[in-house]
Amino acid sequence: MSIEVPAKFLVGSMKGKGEIELVEVDTPEPGYGQALIKLEATAICTWEQRSFSGQQENKFPFVGGHEIIGTIVKFGPEYRGTLKVGDRVAIGASGCGACYYCVRGQDRACKFHYDGSVDYGDAGWGPGGFAQYKVHPDDGLFLVGDAPAKYAALAEPLSCAIHSTKLAGVVLGSEVVVIGAGVMGLFNLVAAKARGARVIVSEVDAGRLAKAKELGADEIIDASKEDPIAKVFELTDGRGADVVIAAIGHPKANEQGYAMLSEKGTFVLFASAHPEGPLTLSPNKIHNHEHRVIGSLSSDKVDFMNAAWLIRHGNVNLEPFVQAVYPLEDVKGALEEAIGVGTYRVVVEM
Repeated sequence: MSIEVPAKFLVGSMKGKGEIELVEVDTPEPGYGQALIKLEATAICTWEQRSFSGQQENKFPFVGGHEIIGTIVKFGPEYRGTLKVGDRVAIGASGCGACYYCVRGQDRACKFHYDGSVDYGDAGWGPGGFAQYKVHPDDGLFLVGDAPAKYAALAEPLSCAIHSTKLAGVVLGSEVVVIGAGVMGLFNLVAAKARGARVIVSEVDAGRLAKAKELGADEIIDASKEDPIAKVFELTDGRGADVVIAAIGHPKANEQGYAMLSEKGTFVLFASAHPEGPLTLSPNKIHNHEHRVIGSLSSDKVDFMNAAWLIRHGNVNLEPFVQAVYPLEDVKGALEEAIGVGTYRVVVEM
């Protein structure tokens, strides 16, 4: 099977704060270990939002978009895998397959984890999702079957939540608290529920609490009206939570989250902080209660495979996550909506 590929295609080149325009670039040939993907949809994550709004520094011009779904149109030389031209895939992280971390199943730490970054010369660099085509490592492609593009594009953020709940040791019967019901807090809710946990969500926004309930939260706490620490202990028969996931990068969330832990509990720093605040912990409390404090970033390939599998087979409800869909021609409008307060995922379709 062969698919005709144009000589040139369009990319959304972010020139600076609040500036993005469509630029035509030459279509690259995939090299050894690569595939050329015709992109269908890209969801807008906080990296692109913060770059566009100026909240986070970046190197411009920048071609953002790393929550991506597309169709394989061509492989590089000597491809030996099981994927085929025409397969629809979510685009994820890669790995060398031979280093210490890859061999141990911890490929998130491989130095080639982000090897899917592209360079379009004057049009910019980046993960390359705001484009009609993209070259990507062929080991970072995961089947999504016939799943709608706007949902399949969410495999990447779902994989990050699957990764965090895996690292935290969430299992059937775990008592889990998620602090923050923004997009990534909600993905952590979905991932923890998929592992059989009872999930409590703490948030100050009524609309987000309602969204958490819609997505299966067992209990919700309006932290603007009651003490979330006391409420967690009440809801867990005085024990506290086995796992607390801070999906907000804020000192108050960290302070509350650690205080909610049960004996032997695990506190997960899931969200980055902008600006970054200090984290103060008592070494003796960690020692005496056998607490774990861990960070979680991105995902291993097995997490991505599991996310794609769940989406492919319709085992997760992602409809509540998608707020709006825009065409690539209006990528600026998509970004302007995405940086609004309290938004969910805005998707760009090609």
